[in-house]
Amino acid sequence: MVFRNRPHHRFSHPENPFPILYLAATLPACLWEVFGDDLFKGGRAISAARWDGSALSEMEVPPLRCCAVSLASTREAMSVDKATLMAADLGHPQAWSLAIQRHPVGFDAIQYTSRFLDQTCLAVFERQSIRESLASRTLGLLNDLDAAVEWLDQRNAALV
Repeated sequence: MVFRNRPHHRFSHPENPFPILYLAATLPACLWEVFGDDLFKGGRAISAARWDGSALSEMEVPPLRCCAVSLASTREAMSVDKATLMAADLGHPQAWSLAIQRHPVGFDAIQYTSRFLDQTCLAVFERQSIRESLASRTLGLLNDLDAAVEWLDQRNAALV
């Protein structure tokens, strides 16, 4: 389980007070969130080293205080449209993430919809007690999981 802030991650503003753990509800959503941009920008090519070094974990997540930007009513209250949060320019979603992390309610996570699938994802903030309350179990390396290999095959993706 890795909490981090990286400039190419949707909600990872450089000034985030908390590193973020990104979670998706299903294996396809996980794979799309991690490798989707590579598929579309790289001519269906994915770094073999990146794929080979990746594993899938199942995580039990306790109840969290989520800012659900996946809901139209939340986006309306924030005065932001869905396209802005999904745009290639990460400045806007990162700025909103920073504001959400600093909000006095003390949100634990952002609930959002994957850019690739109509499925729920979470960006969990590493607040004081969050890490201890998450239970994870490694299911295996991607190359050892039939469903992950099938996902590659269905997309005619090449590991390079």
